[in-house]
Amino acid sequence: MPVNQLPYGINELVKKATLVRESPKTVRCFVRRCRRELRTPRRRGPSGDICPEHGIRCHYSGSCSGRSATYSYPDVGRNIIASPKLFVEKIVGHPFKYESHRLGLENSEDALSWNVFRSLQEAGCLRQIAAAITGEDLPYEPHLYLWGICTTDDMLEPWDLLIHARKRFESHLPVDRPQTEPDIALHLPGKYLILIEAKFTSSNTYYERGRRKDSHSLTLDELLDIYYDHRLTILNRRKAAAAPRVAYQLWRNTVFAEWMALEDHPRTKAYHVNLVRHGYEQDTADEFAGLISDNHKDRFRRLTWEEIYGTVNGEKRLETMRRYMETKTTRLEKAFQI
Repeated sequence: MPVNQLPYGINELVKKATLVRESPKTVRCFVRRCRRELRTPRRRGPSGDICPEHGIRCHYSGSCSGRSATYSYPDVGRNIIASPKLFVEKIVGHPFKYESHRLGLENSEDALSWNVFRSLQEAGCLRQIAAAITGEDLPYEPHLYLWGICTTDDMLEPWDLLIHARKRFESHLPVDRPQTEPDIALHLPGKYLILIEAKFTSSNTYYERGRRKDSHSLTLDELLDIYYDHRLTILNRRKAAAAPRVAYQLWRNTVFAEWMALEDHPRTKAYHVNLVRHGYEQDTADEFAGLISDNHKDRFRRLTWEEIYGTVNGEKRLETMRRYMETKTTRLEKAFQI
């Protein structure tokens, strides 16, 4: 793919958005040297103008803490660097995938996850990432699942192990909310099963002591009771029961990883990874690591997108992915410390 077909990056975008008028809120296109004036999308109103030259919507909001600018592609495929046709035709709107409407955003964690891990898969480099996580350098490529959808072949079928885990733990939830959807999974049957909770601009979230924070959340006690199986040993439930808060996405995915590994094979090792940017979520990952049983400390780790880049930096087959990560932006600023 030519470099100019990558999503707009740090070299193509302005450093600071230019507000043309407040009402209706209008900005100059965020692509450098473009003079088009575009009305911004409104949360409950018009969807905003699309730049006829660059195919983006420009989002701009103000608050007491400052201004925030970002952009999105109405054509989701323009945000994708790996198998864009497959992505648009079979991932967007897939019944097993939540929130397909966000895939065109500059800050989309899902678009980032697809771009990086599908690129690694196409280059045959997933085993290098798995080795960095497990410490075992096995000469086999694992199966890749994104949001519980198998991408090892292009049939994109739902993962049966995840379906079984959802039935085991989430058949009778006391609130109406989406079921657990691991962002990324690497599975080598009989060897390892790795679930990855990917973060880009968002943070790890918590359940704290007390009542539900909203109509879709659980209490902390409910989290520990619902996601419990006496066979599971990676998490220390006693420590969690005494903790003032627990990162619930990390807890659920660790439970799912171990339960699914046991269902796969008695010798399959379960791992859970919190994938974040360099300099982010270190404290929350350390806090969650304190809930891991002493004899399983190697089964949870914090991994950065920059470490993934470094692990495969010498691979010629990943030139497009490297360029993408080097120039990737969030809110018009450089996203990664690369």
